[in-house]
Amino acid sequence: MTVYLRRLVIIGLLLCWPLLSLAAMAKISSARISSQPHKTRLVLVSDKPVKYRVFALNKPQRVVLDIQNASLQTNLKHLSLSKTPIKSIRTAKRPNHHLRIVIDVKQAMHPSAFLLAPEMNYRDRLVLDLEPVKSHRHVVTHNSRPTVVKSALPLKSAGRRDIIVVIDPGHGGKDPGASGPRGTHEKRVVLDISRDLYHLLKKQPGMKPVMTRNSDQYISLRTRLRIARKDKADMFVAIHADAYKNRSAHGASVYALSQRGASSEAARWLAEKENYSELGGVDLNSLQDQGQMLRSVLIDLSQTATIAQSVEIGNSVLGQLSRVGKLHHNKVEQARFVVLKSPDIPSILVETGFISNPREERNLDNPKYRIKLAKAIFAGIKNYFMKNPPRGTLFAAMKEQGVTNYALLKPVKSPASKAHTSTHKPKHVSTAKANSSKKAAAKKQQLSHKKKVKTKTKAKSKPKLQRYKVARGDSLSIIAERQHTSIRSLRKLNHLYSNNIYVGQILKVPA
Repeated sequence: MTVYLRRLVIIGLLLCWPLLSLAAMAKISSARISSQPHKTRLVLVSDKPVKYRVFALNKPQRVVLDIQNASLQTNLKHLSLSKTPIKSIRTAKRPNHHLRIVIDVKQAMHPSAFLLAPEMNYRDRLVLDLEPVKSHRHVVTHNSRPTVVKSALPLKSAGRRDIIVVIDPGHGGKDPGASGPRGTHEKRVVLDISRDLYHLLKKQPGMKPVMTRNSDQYISLRTRLRIARKDKADMFVAIHADAYKNRSAHGASVYALSQRGASSEAARWLAEKENYSELGGVDLNSLQDQGQMLRSVLIDLSQTATIAQSVEIGNSVLGQLSRVGKLHHNKVEQARFVVLKSPDIPSILVETGFISNPREERNLDNPKYRIKLAKAIFAGIKNYFMKNPPRGTLFAAMKEQGVTNYALLKPVKSPASKAHTSTHKPKHVSTAKANSSKKAAAKKQQLSHKKKVKTKTKAKSKPKLQRYKVARGDSLSIIAERQHTSIRSLRKLNHLYSNNIYVGQILKVPA
């Protein structure tokens, strides 16, 4: 009897399994598409977060979006594709209830995607951005492999502006912030990390860092925002250390502004008339419609785009922080922090760890660990702007020219003037001295010959390799630049047939 019951249970589970899997599937209920000056955005609205993979293919040019365990409840053919680089959108069901969306495009496109968490009336969203891959006369395509020829002229001479990054060390002065079990104050730790980050950004050509405070002084939250606006920041990064009553809490986090925080800030902007001329360079006072409805729409549009950018930057930074230590949250969290409320400046807040945790307090008090954190934040910011450079910047010029090795951004140094050597022999030189000088010259020549032979032997020896785990925000061009090698070398070394890589993939890279 027991065996019979077991069989019935197993048969019942097998019959119900398809229904259970269907219940677990994400339902994509709607979609919208918008065309912006430099990119096209497709937003898919779902009832739960989804796992996805996106990549580009050529011959013909298309972008493929694979979504795991999802079903499409809307018709994408009804989307208006006019004034977009999209020819058509096709969908197909894949094994294991996976959904494939194929976007046929008119030209080569660079795809990037990210998730947005539900906020107020908004549900879970998967956002796909398509940016045109701009060709340049220095780029020669052969067998779908672009070869980039370096320009002899320094790009800096073209009058390109720097990307301005405002760094905000939290607390300061009368506000010590959180304190660790050993009495380490948050205000001191975050100032040291911010200074390290400042020096890394300052060394990077094409970037200009600005500090809201560079000493132990108190600055109000709104003053920090005004500093960012005054310096025309391209992004704002606040550096903090977390604390909690449970001392076992640990790990780094990254925050962006929530939709609720954005709504309250929008109301504040509408109430304060001095803000009208400051929104993204648009003079709201010059609008013919002086009612608040149009202003409200413009502020809302600006905030939505800024939050999306903030989340994308946050994901890039979070991917790099995961290399340094454990994360408290595996995705960008969204909250109502005042310092994140600039409606047109992408802003993130980095919690570098829990200072209330004894182990993390020791780490945060260690200069070597702090520089690791600063390097991770720097890499995340740089990686984002390499993919999404603001118009008119040196980074934008590099992307337009198809340059993937950002080591070319190093400032051009003028060649050192060679010391003038006299060709005239002195009149009073003894024969002994002449002979000794000849012997010395011969010996020097022999030594230089031996050095050349050694260097040739070293050159022939195989380069040392190390393992590299692909993190969120990485691309093959970014890894190549970081490891001082080329994309072609990495592809050959790892037997890759395209530039597509995935998070968690192990690559061989030069040591």
